[in-house]
Amino acid sequence: MKKIKLFSMVAAFVAAFAFTSCNTGDDNNSYYQPLTQAEKQTCYLMTSGSRMNKLAYISDEHVTLKDGKKEYVDTLDVATSIYGDGKDTVMTVRDFPVKILARYIPENADTKELKEALKNYKMPVSFKSVVTYWTLTPALQFLLTPETITVNLEYGGTTHKVNFYCYANGYYIYNTGLINSTSKKLEAYLTLYGYEVDPKDEKNPKPTTFNYNIAGEQSTGVRFKFFEP
Repeated sequence: MKKIKLFSMVAAFVAAFAFTSCNTGDDNNSYYQPLTQAEKQTCYLMTSGSRMNKLAYISDEHVTLKDGKKEYVDTLDVATSIYGDGKDTVMTVRDFPVKILARYIPENADTKELKEALKNYKMPVSFKSVVTYWTLTPALQFLLTPETITVNLEYGGTTHKVNFYCYANGYYIYNTGLINSTSKKLEAYLTLYGYEVDPKDEKNPKPTTFNYNIAGEQSTGVRFKFFEP
């Protein structure tokens, strides 16, 4: 699997932890011991509720200085919740500002109308991610399995279905959450890799990869951080 460049210019978006394995079913893995149901329930009690109401994302429309260096990060309000019973737990994101994804689509003659329609999209967008609790100690960490984000955009005289896809967790962990060891607050990360217009076979998507340049750096993945203020 080719490693992509993700937010190399923004240290704040680098996950504060690393997983040693992604195979949740491998009970023989010497580096990882699956959580018991009681431990999962403890994780659930520590993370459930509607706590993360801020979204941070990379942007060159909002640039600040920190320690003499430019930070290309913006924040917006968003609504999230984690509910379930510790076994079948789901993180729901509501009011996701899908219009910000237009910035990461390459601009050319074929995408001009798509980008403009996406920039002007104002309908509330919601999606869900299955939560898999991974570790309780020394830090509470969990994996997220997001569903496809879908919107219907009107442009070119018709309505187009546009799907946005998150990376699947694999050797590299893209979609994760944790209790921050310093702030003790909840945060979660999702990484989108591309989009598909009017998909012909949604079971076998053929997305176009996000491809954008910010501050002279070319990137092909978009990482979002949900967090408690």
